[in-house]
Amino acid sequence: MVAIATHYALNYNRHRQPIPAGAVSLEFPLKGGSFQVIQSGPNGKTHTLPVEKYALDITKPIKLSDFLKFRQSSLESNPTFGSPIYSPCAGNAIIAVGGFDDMPIGIAGSANESNHITIHCKQFNVAMVHFKKDSILVKVGDAGAVCQEIGLIGNSGYLSSPHLHLMSYKISSNPDDKIALPIIFNGKYLFRGDIYP
Repeated sequence: MVAIATHYALNYNRHRQPIPAGAVSLEFPLKGGSFQVIQSGPNGKTHTLPVEKYALDITKPIKLSDFLKFRQSSLESNPTFGSPIYSPCAGNAIIAVGGFDDMPIGIAGSANESNHITIHCKQFNVAMVHFKKDSILVKVGDAGAVCQEIGLIGNSGYLSSPHLHLMSYKISSNPDDKIALPIIFNGKYLFRGDIYP
């Protein structure tokens, strides 16, 4: 009982914090039901790069029964795998890599073998990672509209189960420096465990 009360108290307090400065407003990139943030910002060995300070990992909500059979499940039976991804902003694709294999659930591949897209939106970039092999529908240079379908959630790269990794950043005066930007969807700043909408 104490653990549940503590959880709700922490959740209440964090949602009363101000949205971090410099937040960019995006359309939520997934549709057709509710989705859960399973990771936000750095945590242990996850999101360790400075550019990932506000990164989000998003899946369909995880049920206890799904969690218990996690290691035995196949990609095709995973409710998140194959979910369509939509452009969260209007812009031009500046990176589009889509030919790497999807890994079996529970086996982390290489970060260098992630299918991913980066879209340049106005004054910032939005990077999305872990697309399904050969599902990316845009190529470098393509101009896309907000909410245009751009691919499917896969299980490529360094991860243990299908999800969409999403982050936004701008380039500083030094082209090698990427400055992480907080993200809001419909005025909401999401934390780990939050469900959208």
